[in-house]
Amino acid sequence: MTLKLDYHTTKREISAKISGISVFADVKVAGDRTSVHNRKDMSGFIKYKIENIKEGDSDVNISIVDGKRRVDKTIKIYRQTKGDYDKQELEKTLSKTEEIVKKAEEDSSDENISRAKSDIDKLPEDKRGQFSGRIAKLEKAKQEEKERAEKAKKEAEEKKKQEEAAATARARQQQINAQQQTTLTSDHTTPGCSCPTAISLRVHISVVVREARAAGYSHMRRGEPGYSPHLDGDNDGIACDKHK
Repeated sequence: MTLKLDYHTTKREISAKISGISVFADVKVAGDRTSVHNRKDMSGFIKYKIENIKEGDSDVNISIVDGKRRVDKTIKIYRQTKGDYDKQELEKTLSKTEEIVKKAEEDSSDENISRAKSDIDKLPEDKRGQFSGRIAKLEKAKQEEKERAEKAKKEAEEKKKQEEAAATARARQQQINAQQQTTLTSDHTTPGCSCPTAISLRVHISVVVREARAAGYSHMRRGEPGYSPHLDGDNDGIACDKHK
């Protein structure tokens, strides 16, 4: 049987029961005489504190001399070496770092990524690459996602502005059309309309038609884009008639 100790354990107390000995038995542990305690029915117990245990394997000898009888027993001790301890701690650290990196991959919050990078920096340089690459890939994907979100936001804001501008323009045009329609209706339905008023109306329509033609509008039929009653002086369904 081997007594196994970790690297930081340099001393250990051992105890053992010894049977079949007389009161004259002489017991030594590692060469040191040791007292037998709690003797009863030719048996008793010994305790011994071993100090300065070396790394690796070592043996502790227990010898019992009782008259002409001699019994020797060896206790094997293995204390963990510095190399084994460092390897064990590295494996623990790598396992812990793996868990933290996986957590960052599952939830790429700034806190999780920062914690993962901090743990990676504590590793030996030759062990960082397998984790650093995964975090760099994670950060790149997160940055791309952020840029896409910002772009989508800007596009949505621009679209909203355009829609608002278009709505304002339509409302303004509807207001103008309503005002012009009201003017035309008022001129046609006013009782006792005199010739000067009709002439004034025709002159006004002619001026508006000339302005519309100058702007590139011509021969627009009722129901087509650009058609407006105030551009159709003779009410024949054609605004800015190019033949008149």
